Amino acid sequence: MPPLTISTTQLAVLERTVRNIVRAVRRLAFAAAAGVFLIAVLLWRDDGFDGADGVLTLLLLAPAAIVLFFARGVLELVALPGRLQRIPGEGQERLSELARTADEARGMRPRNAPLLLWRLRRSVGSLRDVAGIALPFRVLTPGFLGLTAIAALACVVLVVAGLIALIALATG
Repeated sequence: MPPLTISTTQLAVLERTVRNIVRAVRRLAFAAAAGVFLIAVLLWRDDGFDGADGVLTLLLLAPAAIVLFFARGVLELVALPGRLQRIPGEGQERLSELARTADEARGMRPRNAPLLLWRLRRSVGSLRDVAGIALPFRVLTPGFLGLTAIAALACVVLVVAGLIALIALATG
């Protein structure tokens, strides 16, 4: 199979399209959260707000949270080509920083060890960016995609239920 090549123009158009879709998905999640808020207000108005109502409200917020996690993961995927382009330069910077730290450590006194460890933590800790490249792909697993689809449908239902609750609050 021949390798897939995409021009930077095509990649920019794809990125813009995906970002627009993510913006719409976020709006859906926030609209669902607003619908849950209206449902909670309706529950509070009728007979006060007790523990069961609080648990129900939190459960109703779960689909919006799942959709927002998905949107964040998709944005991380869109940013992946830029991160991959920056890795060689950042790797060289980290390597030179580690070499400088090693040179300084040779003549360092034991009482300066905490400073050395702090500098090493910063250099080695920033390498997690390299390891974090595979993490955005978790949004593409079949289980998470299915869960996101169900959550998106639940968000639509919650928006409609919120509108019904708004009508009930307005007439009630």
